[in-house]
Amino acid sequence: MALPRDQRIRRTSEFTMVRSKGASWTGRLLILAVLPLPDQSRARFGFTVTKRIGNAVVRNKIRRRLSSITGAAAPLIARAGLIVTIPRHGAARAEFSTLEAEWTKLARRAGLLPAPPL
Repeated sequence: MALPRDQRIRRTSEFTMVRSKGASWTGRLLILAVLPLPDQSRARFGFTVTKRIGNAVVRNKIRRRLSSITGAAAPLIARAGLIVTIPRHGAARAEFSTLEAEWTKLARRAGLLPAPPL
């Protein structure tokens, strides 16, 4: 499930604002940066995949995977704001389920998702 256009961050200024003013959580495969914005109605997502990760095919594959992961989690996120996911080197070789588990763990640490039931 891909993200609808209105749930994506597209402006460079917004990406820069999230990285400079927001908080970030780092995992083994991903970095999750969050900037809460109470004046927005819902969360918006963006992805920064650098050329160091791989060629265009690899970067687009990671971007599609992250879009699918965040699209599935979007209805569960209660906080409004800007959320940027930055993959690290190992993300290119990781399985989808591993990326999903890492993103979910970071989102829980950031307070975006509720804790899992016991």
